[in-house]
Amino acid sequence: MRNSARDDMPVSYGHRPDKPLRIILADDHPVVLMGVETVLCPPPRSAFSIVAQAHNADELIHHLERTPCDLLISDYSMPYGRFPDGLALMGYLKRHFGHIPLIVMTMLRNPSLLQALLNAGVSGVFDKRSPLSELKRAVHTVIKGRRYLCATFAGALEAQTLPSSSVDAPLVSLSERELEVVRLFVQGLSGRQIAAQLNRSEKTISRQKRTAMDKLGLGHDGGLVEFARVSGLKG
Repeated sequence: MRNSARDDMPVSYGHRPDKPLRIILADDHPVVLMGVETVLCPPPRSAFSIVAQAHNADELIHHLERTPCDLLISDYSMPYGRFPDGLALMGYLKRHFGHIPLIVMTMLRNPSLLQALLNAGVSGVFDKRSPLSELKRAVHTVIKGRRYLCATFAGALEAQTLPSSSVDAPLVSLSERELEVVRLFVQGLSGRQIAAQLNRSEKTISRQKRTAMDKLGLGHDGGLVEFARVSGLKG
């Protein structure tokens, strides 16, 4: 699949065994960027090299189009910038830069969301509540061609198969689009703002929100916010 790099600016990908693994890192919190770089690239020498850092999706796409890399580590939710974040961004990355392994960092533990990320083809999902040292293990796992899923997320997906009476979080399967609408709604965005961010009509957003509420058996918006809280969808 052709990536979106400009034709006049050739970019070569593929890890060089004799060189550090080139990593592009994206997160809207500078302290996370600093922490990840400190863990993965301790002085004086490291097997990894952070070749570019991005604070939002727009910067991330810019770097991917111009900077050769062997691995991408990206936050799931980076709300600032013109390009959508969340599942919309992850889908775009896999469509246009699918040859680059992708590790997604997130605090969201909703099983439907985690499954959606795995279905999208991401190489690893890292829980931002975990020690950053665990991220090094995730990188080593992914560059060997294996999928990485941290223990907390694996447990959340496992729990989805248990009887609902033994699990605190609601075990409801929402579609990827419904999940995105709910996530943005509980962040305080209006229907019009969500429609603009996801490039859908307001009518479509309203219908997807209503469908999600029907699946959850909710009659009021307050219940939707509570569902997001207890299910881990609201980070």
